[in-house]
Amino acid sequence: MTGWTLFFTLLGVAILTAQLFRLIDLIERPARRSRKATCLPAAWNVRLWASLSKKPWTSWRS
Repeated sequence: MTGWTLFFTLLGVAILTAQLFRLIDLIERPARRSRKATCLPAAWNVRLWASLSKKPWTSWRS
């Protein structure tokens, strides 16, 4: 493994980890706003996809 291969592998892992935590934070954000347990899972799914389509959430778009 050359130095460049290791560098790009570590860079890719870091970017994917950052995107994973942004997605987890986006999923958890509605739970922080309202403490009610009456939210439906389907409503969370709609909110997740609506918010993902509104803003860039991948590093290559920003």
